[in-house]
Amino acid sequence: MKFLMTLFFLSTLVFGNSYEADVSAQEAYNMQKEGKAIIVDVRTTLEFIYTGHGEGFINIPAYEWTYVPKSIETRVQSADYEIKNSKVKDHKASMKLYNAKEVINKNFVSEVMKAMKIQGVESVILVCRSGPRSISAANILAKEGITAYNLEDGFIFGWKEEKMPWDGQ
Repeated sequence: MKFLMTLFFLSTLVFGNSYEADVSAQEAYNMQKEGKAIIVDVRTTLEFIYTGHGEGFINIPAYEWTYVPKSIETRVQSADYEIKNSKVKDHKASMKLYNAKEVINKNFVSEVMKAMKIQGVESVILVCRSGPRSISAANILAKEGITAYNLEDGFIFGWKEEKMPWDGQ
């Protein structure tokens, strides 16, 4: 993910963004309610399910992660360490027990186009946790000729901060 995000930011510096614009949560909500756009949440399925989502968001992950566990010996050794030290390892330390690999959703563009057709809209607003993934996804769609917007500041710092409806309320 770090490699792809670095590549995205470098390409943005060189080529700029090709999507329409950033929109506020209120603008996105209004566009959705008026039937002008759908809101596509590009976060992973687990993020969508466990951290919440905004009203009417359609989850079409741009990227997914696969996690292949390291050897059973490594995982048992880690558990033993926690028991002996009476300390549970944090998130970063636990991640070292797996080989993580980012997988791009090959059907992302076609699924977004299909959702737009089903809803009868000509534009899409992309949202992720805080912005970078949805900007990347918006640029991908724009290069395919799709009118794409980015939700400014993402779900956490945009949608929720502006007190828009979401499943955690």
